[in-house]
Amino acid sequence: MPQDTANRPTDAPSFAGGSYTAEQAAALIARYQAIRKPRPFDGRCPYVGATPFRESDARLYFGHENQLEAVLERIERGATLVCISGPERTGKTSLIQAGVMFALRNGAIMDSDAWLIQTFTPGREPMQRLADACAELGTRAGLAADVTDAILRGGLTVPNAMHTFTDLALGTNPKRRVVLIADQFEEIFTVASEDERRAFLDFVVRLVNQPPARLTLILVMRSEFRPQLARYPALDKHFAAHAIEVPMMEPRELARAIVLPALEVGATIEPELVARLVNDVDGNPDMLTKLQTILRDLFMAVPVKRGDQKTLTLADYIDFGPLQAREGDQPAVTIADDAPAIRQPLRQALGEKRALSHFAQQEARLRRMKTITTVALAAGALALAFGAFGLFQRAQFSQRADAAATAEAIAQAEATRAVQLADAAGLARATAEAQATQAGQAQQAAIATRTAAEAAATQAVAEQRRALDERATAIAIATGVVGREQNAVTLEATARALATRASAEAAGALAARATAEAELKTTRSRELSAIALAQLTGDPQLALLIAIEAESTQHTPQSEDALRRAMSVAFRDEGVFRHPAAVTDAQFSSDGNYLLTASRDGVVRLWEIVSGQVITAFRGHLGQVTSATFSPTGREIATASTDRTARVWNLDSGRTITVLVGHTGVVNDAAFSPDGRLLVTGGADRTVRTWDLATGSPLTGPIQLTAVISRVAFLANGEIGALTANGAERFDPRTGASLGAWTDNDSLPARPANAPVNLYGHSAPAAIADARADRIVTVSADGTARIHLLSTAELIRRARTLLNRELTCDERVRYLNEALDCPAPTQ
Repeated sequence: MPQDTANRPTDAPSFAGGSYTAEQAAALIARYQAIRKPRPFDGRCPYVGATPFRESDARLYFGHENQLEAVLERIERGATLVCISGPERTGKTSLIQAGVMFALRNGAIMDSDAWLIQTFTPGREPMQRLADACAELGTRAGLAADVTDAILRGGLTVPNAMHTFTDLALGTNPKRRVVLIADQFEEIFTVASEDERRAFLDFVVRLVNQPPARLTLILVMRSEFRPQLARYPALDKHFAAHAIEVPMMEPRELARAIVLPALEVGATIEPELVARLVNDVDGNPDMLTKLQTILRDLFMAVPVKRGDQKTLTLADYIDFGPLQAREGDQPAVTIADDAPAIRQPLRQALGEKRALSHFAQQEARLRRMKTITTVALAAGALALAFGAFGLFQRAQFSQRADAAATAEAIAQAEATRAVQLADAAGLARATAEAQATQAGQAQQAAIATRTAAEAAATQAVAEQRRALDERATAIAIATGVVGREQNAVTLEATARALATRASAEAAGALAARATAEAELKTTRSRELSAIALAQLTGDPQLALLIAIEAESTQHTPQSEDALRRAMSVAFRDEGVFRHPAAVTDAQFSSDGNYLLTASRDGVVRLWEIVSGQVITAFRGHLGQVTSATFSPTGREIATASTDRTARVWNLDSGRTITVLVGHTGVVNDAAFSPDGRLLVTGGADRTVRTWDLATGSPLTGPIQLTAVISRVAFLANGEIGALTANGAERFDPRTGASLGAWTDNDSLPARPANAPVNLYGHSAPAAIADARADRIVTVSADGTARIHLLSTAELIRRARTLLNRELTCDERVRYLNEALDCPAPTQ
């Protein structure tokens, strides 16, 4: 496959003679200022000095993006072991802390913000350090104290113990995962004893050979210790197979590590300084530590108030002392004695006029610092005096407030007691009145009942006399009829009983026959399904033909499963749309003729489903694309990306219409309003933002939530819905006000009721991205999107078209056990 060069960053330099130029630095600065709105200086120093980057520094961490992407891809594919190796001081710990851990905790992989992640160093007792790390994870997962105490005391010495721990810590949720990171793994060889070392390495090998389903172990080691690891061949083999190398940064990466942190805090930096720093440290084995130390010292040496303009210049760097001047550990000199020697490099690098201007600025800066120091001391003394007086006043007010509160409590208690007594008296009075009323009503009812009873008794006597006369007459008439009626009733009952019995026996026979026939078909279908699966490895097309016979005989879960599995093996590319990296999202067009796919390769592709050809490729994002969706009009699409932006594109030309900048983290999803005029986005910075597409500006301020937003949608009534790990909530798009819980999740892709249980064809975990009445599309970390037909009848029709043959007579006799007289094969 040819290399895709259309999406390469334009700031990638072409080095001549191994030097980085100011023009390349200026292009880099201009490129990133175009997608990041300028902001005032926020007062932070963006450089960490000699210490590694931590998770809290992740917004200021740049470099080794390719290695970070490789680690996340391995984890997303479900790797049990990931090994990171590189020379000393190449930034491996920074990659883990500010790169991998920060990305996972912020949802870079689906549901990774709910994973359990812990880092540890082996030290002298690596098995105990591992137990300590697992106990800490158990505490965070809410395990009982006796369980974590048992882990601390007994450790985790066998793989089965680690299996049990992961199951207890993660529960039944299949999407959660444990990630254990052994940083500075070389301590196994530098501080651990031979017994401790061998026990730990043997445990790691056994764990990799018998891996828990939801565990990833990451080993981070300096490459200088690979020869020592070679003494343990079992682990060395695994390490080599799963290694990701972290090399020294190239000049382009060094320039990004200098420029982008400064822009992140609102500072600016001269392109000449960037080029000078890159060339000064390039090739130095300790380049990252020296670069961060120089930048931090230089940044702190040029004090500027928050909100003012902060600019790092080449003149400050030369004046402060460049790297070459520090390498020899030369003794410090005073400005009074060696001012000409210090100022001469400035004149050579900047020219006489700029150098004189810089000296004047330095002197003015010193005078301002002295004035600020004097004023700060005076303000501090005044603040202490006011503070003491305030404490005295506060004590007096507190005493008065306590007395007032006591009096108020007594008054409230008395009032409550009075109200209770009044309520009791009123209740007693009401009860007495009700009882009196009830007694009067009962007396009146008794009188009326007595009168009615007397009248009824008189009438009853008269009726009794008439009844006796009529009875005597009826007895005489009925005596002659009774005999005949008894005979007729007996004959009719006998006939009915015989008819009922015959009907029941006939119905039972029909039901038994139907049941037997259904069971026979079900058994035959299951038998053929098993035969099809048995032929799957040797002859997938034969297996598919037998699976078609099984499904045609009787639909069963086994026959459908065999049919779909055989189809995915016999025709591996059927309904498949490929990217060179994991596919993160897919959506059908409204007419069902086209498919839109998004990928971690940073490209969105529009496919014609029938031909399987790419119609348009949308390139422009600087990171992986997390979401892609069609507009209601069908003329535009919207995408979301890890580069913290969302984009709106022209569907026909593939060109960007609008770049929406404002999120401070990964943008996970984007959705159009029903009229296509608004776009809502949500991401890892835990904010939901609504954009007016006519202006490209936010419609309102960001809506802040407490968890990472995974999906957003416009509802039919014009409200917006946001889905997080904590639940779903509705908002007003124009004010940002919360409108309560979002209980109707129909706008989010759901698994259709008739969707297949097993989604065959992918070589990595897959998920349903979009659904129509007759098909679904799934996306996977294996770099493919795959369309699955829901109707088995449609699937059989498609399979017969692709097969272009039927079972032969011999095959029907051999595999279907049919009694056929097949012609002899021709010679």
